[in-house]
Amino acid sequence: MPTPDQVRTVAEAYVAASNANDKDAVLAQFAPDTVWFDPVGQAPHVGLEGVSAFYDQTRALADRVEMKLRDVIVCGTEAAMILEIHVTMGDSGMIMDCIETLEVDDDGKIAAMKAYWDMSRARARDA
Repeated sequence: MPTPDQVRTVAEAYVAASNANDKDAVLAQFAPDTVWFDPVGQAPHVGLEGVSAFYDQTRALADRVEMKLRDVIVCGTEAAMILEIHVTMGDSGMIMDCIETLEVDDDGKIAAMKAYWDMSRARARDA
């Protein structure tokens, strides 16, 4: 069972890899049979293939996606991340508030993830 420090490290590594636009490093954080709801309420992205396709889809929609990690709260093998997602599209962009939860398995990989965000709450920002 992963320790709380290991869970925090996985969460932070996922954010760092995403911000570096390093798809291989992002995928390395996930278990082969992971299930990721992003956003919650939509069909999940299942397995590394699903995560890979979702990663490609989000990067095709924006010039840059940056997650600003505000806090990580760890309980047992799970964590909740409080984030701002800054999206750049050409000369403009938007900011979305987001909570992502994740569960880390015994191999130190993300076994499950859920993202909570609401596009109606997105706000414009300068690029």
